[in-house]
Amino acid sequence: MKLPRILAISKKQFQTLRHDKRTLALMLIAPILAMVVFGYAFGTGNKHAKVMVINQDCGATAQKIIDHFDTDTLSITYNNDTAAAKQSVRNGNAVAAIIFPPSFTADSHPVGPRPPQGAHLELYLDSTEAQQAPLVSSQIATALQDYAKDQEAVSAFAVDTGYAFPAAKNATFIDSFLPGIMAFAVTLFTILLTLLAFVGERTSGTMDRLRITPVTETEIVLGYELAFGIIAAIQASLMLLVATLAYHVLVVGSIWLAALIVILVAVDAQSLGILLSAAAQREGQAVQFLPIIIFPVFLLSGIFVPLQSLPDWLRPLAYILPPTWGIQGLRDVMLRGWEISQIWPILLVLLSFAIVFSYLSIVGLKRARN
Repeated sequence: MKLPRILAISKKQFQTLRHDKRTLALMLIAPILAMVVFGYAFGTGNKHAKVMVINQDCGATAQKIIDHFDTDTLSITYNNDTAAAKQSVRNGNAVAAIIFPPSFTADSHPVGPRPPQGAHLELYLDSTEAQQAPLVSSQIATALQDYAKDQEAVSAFAVDTGYAFPAAKNATFIDSFLPGIMAFAVTLFTILLTLLAFVGERTSGTMDRLRITPVTETEIVLGYELAFGIIAAIQASLMLLVATLAYHVLVVGSIWLAALIVILVAVDAQSLGILLSAAAQREGQAVQFLPIIIFPVFLLSGIFVPLQSLPDWLRPLAYILPPTWGIQGLRDVMLRGWEISQIWPILLVLLSFAIVFSYLSIVGLKRARN
């Protein structure tokens, strides 16, 4: 073992990297971008839970309790219509509705000889938001305790909790987490396999042989989509089977509708994989695209961090990622029991991604032919 030979090999490697700008940029810039996104995504913590507050209290006690809420943790919107506020929770536009009745102050500060009966407030909760629902309950308990510490002869407060989705009132973190992992896994492996398959066929000459046949680029893309759609259906069936049998994940809605969402996510990923493969000349370059796609999906699609907790400048990026819509759709179906009439906008968005990516893939293949 001689040092000069070791140094010569190292020098050759640096010279190779100097001419491979894509690899060099990936090595130097991608880790910094990943760190920045990680920091902003997880550094904000679990915050900005959207709640609707209906303050009907004829006295001042309710407002004093509301003033104890942490506005960094809760994003508060005031409403005078209890029914509309509860509907917002059922529609997924808010995590909870907090309702203070007209007699809240009177019940907590009785006048005269009437004994204190205790003041009740109503919490209408979306328990399918497994990360933020406990946060809302904790904030209410903390605010009541903080207010009570400053008062004398105050009766006990009680929280009457109702659930927007009673079938999911005992939903746990794993119930909310696994739908996200399903969409993420399908996206990761479909993009990887499509990239490697397409680049492999190009380097082996199979694609060139196809191009001298009557087969069109549209037929190639649709053929791949059909194949991966069937594979995605099998994947969805297996994952849902494991999720329900091994982890006892709550499934309130239609299994078939959940499987359809997984298939659409896979078709989106497959079309994106074909599109990216046009810029890769070999398998090594194809793999380099994975961190660029996977890091944003992993961090911003709502798997770990609720979208409401993301900084305002990062949230639009989350909504241009197909898995974000897939994860939301899976949670809506599996936990909330929503039907196709309620999630058709999500299905339409996923289908739109597939059409756009497929069209761009066809255009890319035609340019490669020319």
